[in-house]
Amino acid sequence: MIDGLVGILRTYPYIAFFLTLALGYLIGQIKLGGHALGLVTGSLFAGLLVGQLAIELSPELKTIFLLLFLFANGYGAGPQFFRALRQDGVGPLLLTLVVCFTGLLMVWLMARLMNLEVGYAAGLLSGALTQSSAMGTATEAIMNLPIPVEEQQRLANQVPIADAVCYLFGFWGEVLFVAAILPRLLGIDLEREARELETKLGMKQDFGLQSGYAVHATRAFLMTSDRYADVAALEAEATAEGMRVFVSRVRRGEIIEEAAPTTRLRQGDVIALGGQQRFILDFADRIGEEVDDPTLLDTPIESAAIIVTKGSVDGQTFGELAQRDFARGVFVTKLMRGQQQIPITDATRIERGDVLSLIGQPSRLSAAAAHLGYLERSTLVTNMLTLGLGIAIGCLIGLPAFYIGGVKLALSTSVGTLLAGLLFGWLHSRRPWLVGHIPEASRMFIVNFGLAGFVAITGLHAGPDFISGLMEVGLALFIAGVICTCVPPTVGVLFGRYVLKMNPVLLFGGVAGAQTMTAAMVAVQDRAKSQAPVLGFTVPYALGNIILTTFGTVIVLLMT
Repeated sequence: MIDGLVGILRTYPYIAFFLTLALGYLIGQIKLGGHALGLVTGSLFAGLLVGQLAIELSPELKTIFLLLFLFANGYGAGPQFFRALRQDGVGPLLLTLVVCFTGLLMVWLMARLMNLEVGYAAGLLSGALTQSSAMGTATEAIMNLPIPVEEQQRLANQVPIADAVCYLFGFWGEVLFVAAILPRLLGIDLEREARELETKLGMKQDFGLQSGYAVHATRAFLMTSDRYADVAALEAEATAEGMRVFVSRVRRGEIIEEAAPTTRLRQGDVIALGGQQRFILDFADRIGEEVDDPTLLDTPIESAAIIVTKGSVDGQTFGELAQRDFARGVFVTKLMRGQQQIPITDATRIERGDVLSLIGQPSRLSAAAAHLGYLERSTLVTNMLTLGLGIAIGCLIGLPAFYIGGVKLALSTSVGTLLAGLLFGWLHSRRPWLVGHIPEASRMFIVNFGLAGFVAITGLHAGPDFISGLMEVGLALFIAGVICTCVPPTVGVLFGRYVLKMNPVLLFGGVAGAQTMTAAMVAVQDRAKSQAPVLGFTVPYALGNIILTTFGTVIVLLMT
């Protein structure tokens, strides 16, 4: 029966591929230090396991999965990447460069000291620095080396073996080292530092809590007080003293009308008052009594995502924008910067490329979009023109090559596709009408499926050589991985603390971002009991993703 099952998997290798993904998902649920390994890591180990059955899949299929991942990853990081290079300040950029290049240097030194072959060196980099996509760029670079095809494949099979040896500590060690060990060694109380930063930024301390309370609402009140009799709606709202409340509709007898800023209120009116619940209740005491008026409150409310493209609002705080006319009757529910949600406070500055989730009446959302940027209608459809053309252009960018000393030097199709993704993502954040939309849910599916599919096939190909490779370099490579994992964040924290003089909470979030470890950032948030570390995470994460991915090619060139 076992032989029959193995025969089926060898005859129909695509069945083995999907079984590997399923097994990879189960392995990815295993938690180390409270953090799951994840689909990508699980798929690698599953591939190495199933690969013991000598399953053969087309190498071109592996390339397709890698290109899908690289383009979608670049598309998501593009807005933050180019902004960081241009005007986000030198601090996050320098921190990221120090962390990433320290990692590259340590990998190169360890590989030289241990006389590692190029494939093992590349796997040491991807595993110890937890950048699985570097396996793809390294593998393509190895396959371009001027050596026999059999030797290329042998070296390429070393990459996932070394990655598997180094990744477990790379993952778990990074989380523990950044969130717990380094703050203690430096005598930093992350929770106290976070409280001080939150006070400075005006952040509400509600980390880790979710509430069923409806923050924004519209409620009806009968004007029994004469305080606002014959007063324009805008003038009445202006007396709210920091409370954002708005008169959206007015009932007079049987007549209901939309309230304009100039609409004059009268005693006996029933008004629909919108805003945050706590503000409505405070302000309502000046008006009269709450009444149940379903017809008055039956107004269309829409949620929409707006991509900030206008230079006139770039860098302004929410507190400043709240004073603008277009903000009347519009409320922000979420701010996304790249792939991370940013806490919303009066002091939070918005940047071009940010995505704001707003709620309000459709007409007011359209007015807000005209001043902020591009109103992106909700859709489940991925623009295949953007995806297909972007990947094709990226591959063409990576094709040109030249030779030095017999060594072929080229960007490669993988790096070219990553650059195309960055460019298309950035263009979409600036000119959404020019570059088609890839919905975030679709993009994340492509990212996860693309990278998981790539590493699963990589593991399947390397499976037959895994045991022998593990016996050849296992323990020594693991020790090298520990060193390469721990040194970069240590150097980064010392550099950020004593050279850049960064706030500790933002610094540790930035170091986690530079090594593209979301789990480490979450662990820092847990230690700090605050969402604030994400403010330092976003820019280094975008930069680190690109730099460490390209380092797969760089380490191959350095070792050859």
